Amino acid sequence: MDKIVSTGLKLDLHIHSKMSSSKDGAKVKGNTLENIPLLIQKLDEQGVNICAITDHDTFSYEMYQALKQAEQQENSIKKVLPGVEFSVCFFENGQERVIHVVAIFSDEDNDKVRAIEKLMAENPPNHNQAYKEEDFLVLLRAIEINTILIAHQKNTLTSPKPRNNDANILGNKRFLEFVYTDYFEAFEFKNRRHEVLNKSFLVQNHLEEQIRFVTGTDCHDWSVYPSETPKTIIDDFPYTFAKCLPTFKGLVMSMTDHTRLSTFNNFFNETKTTLDSIELSNDTGSISIPLSKGINVIIGDNSVGKSLLLHAMTSYYKSLPKGVSSGYKKYLKEMGINVDTRIRNDQIFEFDMQGEVRSKFESNLLKGTDFLTSYFPPPVDSSVYRNMLENEISRMIEYLSMKFELSSKIKKLTSFKIFISENNAESLTFVNNIKNGKEDPSPYIKITSQIESITTQANELLTMSLEMQDSAFVREVLSKFGDMQKRYDEKISKINAENTRKEIIAKVIKNTSAKHSRSISGESKARATFTEKTDEVKSQISEIINAYRALTTYSPNLQLTEIRANSKQVYDYEFISKLNIEQISNDYFLSVIGKVLRADSHIDWETITETKLKNMLLRYDDTPVLQFFRNELNSVIEEDLRPKNAIIHQGMDKYAEMSSGLNAKIYFDLLAYETQQDGIYIIDQPEDNISQAAIRDYLLDRFKTMGENRQVIMVSHNPQFIVNLDIDNLIFLSKKENSLVVQSGALEYVCPEYNILDIVAQNIDGGLDSIRKRWKRYEKTNNI
Repeated sequence: MDKIVSTGLKLDLHIHSKMSSSKDGAKVKGNTLENIPLLIQKLDEQGVNICAITDHDTFSYEMYQALKQAEQQENSIKKVLPGVEFSVCFFENGQERVIHVVAIFSDEDNDKVRAIEKLMAENPPNHNQAYKEEDFLVLLRAIEINTILIAHQKNTLTSPKPRNNDANILGNKRFLEFVYTDYFEAFEFKNRRHEVLNKSFLVQNHLEEQIRFVTGTDCHDWSVYPSETPKTIIDDFPYTFAKCLPTFKGLVMSMTDHTRLSTFNNFFNETKTTLDSIELSNDTGSISIPLSKGINVIIGDNSVGKSLLLHAMTSYYKSLPKGVSSGYKKYLKEMGINVDTRIRNDQIFEFDMQGEVRSKFESNLLKGTDFLTSYFPPPVDSSVYRNMLENEISRMIEYLSMKFELSSKIKKLTSFKIFISENNAESLTFVNNIKNGKEDPSPYIKITSQIESITTQANELLTMSLEMQDSAFVREVLSKFGDMQKRYDEKISKINAENTRKEIIAKVIKNTSAKHSRSISGESKARATFTEKTDEVKSQISEIINAYRALTTYSPNLQLTEIRANSKQVYDYEFISKLNIEQISNDYFLSVIGKVLRADSHIDWETITETKLKNMLLRYDDTPVLQFFRNELNSVIEEDLRPKNAIIHQGMDKYAEMSSGLNAKIYFDLLAYETQQDGIYIIDQPEDNISQAAIRDYLLDRFKTMGENRQVIMVSHNPQFIVNLDIDNLIFLSKKENSLVVQSGALEYVCPEYNILDIVAQNIDGGLDSIRKRWKRYEKTNNI
């Protein structure tokens, strides 16, 4: 027998033989001992793997043994179990109702199985052809064999008219008592439509994990199997598949976990990358550890090399603390073990070392792994917001520059002696003030610069997936901006040409004046100098007046602009790409200024001077003050416009932060439901990342889902991750006389050398209690 489950096993635990004739009459007349080969053929044609003949209130050991011979033949049947369909009378509110209960017994003790026939004959149903509930339980104890009980539930749980012999005929209250006390391991249904309605009922009543449904053909005529009778031919019977080894214990494990039963054989993702085994070797030979396509958990003695095995198989590609890798390699050398299996990086979905899940979030490494990176939307383009702020900084700096220059011009007003003479002028005086008439082109240069910025962004927009009409509109706007830029370029060109001509004329006048001054008297020179100085002062005063008139007291003029975060919905979460700030406004800009000033400093825009600004600035150095001011403001803005990532529940404020306690939940949710990315998930001690309550409340369910989607290899010491998770393969590592001992298999696996559940009970703290919770009432199992 295999150690692990590689595929689901098809069940039929409800087949009748001629022994049911006391209740079914002629319907079962052909189901004789001689016709067992026909039944085997029919079961093989349908690919049934585990089956049982369950006759009404009787048992035929001979019939059971005849069918059991099929286990040794070439066919699909892997396990035949003994069983009986009991008619049990339950009392509720003064009324009595008969429920049909299929009991499947363990086949481990053949003598006890043989005794069932005699015990049934000695204890026939004597209450209206049924057993009273207490008599039924007494008989089960007398049989003294571990038992699975499956109650009839042929009609839907929501049907207004319960069908005779169904479990819910006693009413909803008693039915729920059956459910919550685990009276029955499963409830049997037959119609695929009923499956849908029943599951809907379970979801609405939060009973998904409490009830297991299983189908049975209830075949009364083997010649038309899987149909019940020739009158009710079924072309496609909805068989139940169980994820278990072909043993009674395996069937019990599947009946006590709803995820192990399904009408579709979809327990494992057959298309994903998986590792078939872990191969080790030493001087004495090789050790092959079979792996399940689902969840594999490695446990063992302390310092036996559990974590080491994960790193060795992945060629130590994860960064380990200094000396750990060399310590692992030294240990393997001392033990004489070679880890021959290698998992390539491209075969790994994720590898989370001990405590790494928590550190990914605490260190803000949300995009630090390829797995998480793939979920985030594109980063927010901050260039538009940066331009807005840089333009406002430039406007403010321009104001300060003009204000400081005005103050400088006032201080630099020319002082000179007044020339007084009663004599008439002896010669010409040249006044060279042509330069003062030059026009400043800078306002128009600013316009063309802004147009260039806009057209650059518009051209980038054209590279995106615009609709045709929007693309045409952008091209039209670009054409208009092109015409506008051409006009202002021509204007700038004319101003520059005119200024050049004025400069040439001024130069000619200056040269002529210089020649002339060499041929005139001293008095004439003094008169000429006075005239020039007077004209210069007039020009300076004129400039000061014009500058003063042009200077408008600065105040921030930023339009309130919300910064839109990019979001991408993934399951119940939104992955957010945003910036460190939520909006741009005048208040925000003033707060940026405040961050580069000393505490309690505030700029009065009307009275600010260069000296005052220098004294206000935080960490000011010898850089020109306005250059330093601009650089500091840009540093603050750069930090505020830095991209930031977050994960939130769908519908939350995109700038809200989720509780750090939800980080692991988010991470494991994403891991569980990710089906597109291929690869094996490897994790070392997930219990280090999350509380016991959280493991119980949601994490086990996520790992079960993950095991359906991909192969998982885990190291754990937590019983919840072994028994409650209902893992597919346990690998127990231990040392004996300095040699490595490996014992592995599904939880239900038993061989002469070891029993996996015994290993769990003996080596995992709390393991025994967890195992006991998986077994049902009335001591249906006598031992583990």
